[in-house]
Amino acid sequence: LIIMDPPSYQTGSFVAKKDYIKLIRRIPSLITPNGKAMLCLNAPELNSKFLIDLVEDTIPDELEFVRQIENPASFADLDSEWSLKVLLFQKSHNQPNIINE
Repeated sequence: LIIMDPPSYQTGSFVAKKDYIKLIRRIPSLITPNGKAMLCLNAPELNSKFLIDLVEDTIPDELEFVRQIENPASFADLDSEWSLKVLLFQKSHNQPNIINE
């Protein structure tokens, strides 16, 4: 299981909107054949679709979205997209076949 839970915004270090892609690019070299990745995002201005689309656009055919993990009641918010988003992905088994010549 790969867990990615970076800060949403840390001056001079990490900004989720522009830097999360760097973490996602590392997943193929880290994940095992039956592995899972749990990606967390706690930026109210970014919704879960941002992260799902980023994975699909950055490493297509590598991961499949499984589900969003529900937050405990202590993390409740008026809108679940404004609070912590925890998304579970699994290694895709629909990767294209690579033929070595």
